[in-house]
Amino acid sequence: MSPTAAVPFTRVEKLALILSLALALVLMWPLRGYLTDDTFIHLRYAQHLSRGQGLVFNPGERIYGCTSPLWVALLADAMALGIDGVAAAKWMGGISTLLSIMLFLQLMRRTVATPELRALGTLAWSANAWMLRWSLSGMETPLAVALVLGGFVAFTEGQQWGARPVRTGALWAIAALTRPEAVFLLGLWGIFLMADTENRAGLRRLVFGSLPPLLIYGGWLLFARLYFGTFWPQTLSAKAAGSASAGIPVDNLVRQAKIIGSTDGALALLLVLALLFGGRKLWPRQVLAQRLLPWVWIALVPVLYVARGVPVISRYLLPLLPVLAWLAWRTAELWWCGDPPQPARRGRATALAAIVTAIVLVQNALVYRHSVVPHVRSFTAGLHASLIQWGKWFHGVAPPGSSIATPDIGAIAYYSDLPVVDLGGLVTPPMVPILERETPEAAVADLAFSAFAKPSFLVDRALADDDLRRRSRYAPCLTRLGSARIDGLGIMRPETTIYTFYRIDWSCADTLGSRSPR
Repeated sequence: MSPTAAVPFTRVEKLALILSLALALVLMWPLRGYLTDDTFIHLRYAQHLSRGQGLVFNPGERIYGCTSPLWVALLADAMALGIDGVAAAKWMGGISTLLSIMLFLQLMRRTVATPELRALGTLAWSANAWMLRWSLSGMETPLAVALVLGGFVAFTEGQQWGARPVRTGALWAIAALTRPEAVFLLGLWGIFLMADTENRAGLRRLVFGSLPPLLIYGGWLLFARLYFGTFWPQTLSAKAAGSASAGIPVDNLVRQAKIIGSTDGALALLLVLALLFGGRKLWPRQVLAQRLLPWVWIALVPVLYVARGVPVISRYLLPLLPVLAWLAWRTAELWWCGDPPQPARRGRATALAAIVTAIVLVQNALVYRHSVVPHVRSFTAGLHASLIQWGKWFHGVAPPGSSIATPDIGAIAYYSDLPVVDLGGLVTPPMVPILERETPEAAVADLAFSAFAKPSFLVDRALADDDLRRRSRYAPCLTRLGSARIDGLGIMRPETTIYTFYRIDWSCADTLGSRSPR
C-alpha cells in the first residue's frame, strides 16, 4: 500500500478530526479535577529538582523511584518558572491527549487507504474511556501514548516500514523515558533492526536506528547508574515484594483482558476476524521483520506483566490500545477491500466500519459513564479529604525535623514538605526485604521500619478506624491524631479504606521492643 501522508486531507478527514478533538474536550471536562496519589510522587521529585535539590523524593536520598524521568523534568521546568505543578501536569496531559488523536489520524493516513475508515477510526479512538480517564490526571500516560504513536508514524513513513530509523528511534527512546512499556518497545526495535541486517540498507538502518536510543536512553541509564547507583528503578523491587498477593497468572491475564475488552473489545474481535478471514493478503511476501514489531509488542507486554506479577491497571495498558486499534482498522481494510483496495468495495467497507465505530462508541460511553466518571469523582473527593488534607495539616503543625511513615507517599510528602518513610518500599529500599518476609499490615503493626528509621508520625491503612492499635503490641506508644476515608483506593483495595494518623512515642516503643524481642 502506498503512503497517503502527502495526500491532502479529505473533507471527511477534516470533519472527523474536528469532531474527534471536540468530543475529547467535552468528555475530558467532567474529569478535570482528577488526581491520584501517584501524581504527587512525580510532583515531589519535580519539586526538589526545581529547587536545585536534585532528582530526589526525600532531600539527600538518591533513590531511583521515578519511572518517568522525562515527565518529572518537564514538571520541574514548569515549577521553576513559577507555574503550579498540578496545573502544569494537567495542561500537559490534556495537550498530549489531543496530540495523540492527531497522531492516530496521521498513522491511519500512512497505512490505511480508505479516507472513511481513517476518519471513523480516529473518531472511535477519541472516545476511548481509558485515555480520557488519564488525560487530566496529572500522570505521564498521555504523553507516553503520544510519543509511542509519534514513533509509529515515523516507523510507517515511506514505501517500506522502518525507512526513517533516526526519527523512530529518537521518539521511542524519549517514550522510554516516560513509560516503562516503551522500554520494551525500544528493545524490540533493536532486535528487529538486527534481524534485518541482510544487506547494506539493513546495516544502515541498524546504525542510524541505534544511535538515538544509545544517546538518549543510554545516556539516561548512565546518569542513573552514576547518580542513583543502579540502572533499574526501585519500583521493580517494590512491586515484586508485593506481587504475592496479586493472584495467579490466569487472574492477571483475565483482568488485563477485561480492561482491554471493556473499551476495545469490538476492535479486538475485528482484528481476530480479519486475521482469520483476511487470508494471505494480510502478510505480503518479502517484508522486513520489523513489520512484526507492533504485533509482538502488544502481545508480549501483557505476558511481561504476568511474569512480573504486576497488578495491572488501565494506564499500564493504555500505550498499547491505539496500536491495537490501528492494527484492527488496517487489517480490516485489507480484509474488506483487498490490497490494493478495490474501489467497488469501498462502500461496503465504509458501512461495516460505521457499524464497528458505533459499537466502539457505545462500549466506551458505557465505561465512561458507569466506571470512569463515578470513580474519578469519588476518588478525587476522597483524596482531597484524606491524604491531601492531612498533608497540609502536617505542613502546618509538624515540628522541624519531623518525618512520616506512610503506605501512600505522594500527597502526604508533597503537601507536608516533610521526608517520608515509604511503607511500600518505592523510595525506601530497606522496606523491601521486610515486605518479602511479612505482609504490609504485620510490618506496620510490628513497627518493623524502626530497624532503619524512627519517624515522628505514622499513617496506617486499614478497613477500620484505629485498627492499628487493636492489632499492634505497640498500641500504648501510638497517639491517634485522626482518621479519613477513601473509596476504591486501587484494584487490590476496591472497598472503603480508612487512613488513621498517629504520633509515635519512641521512648515507649523502644522500651516495649527491648522487653519483647521480634
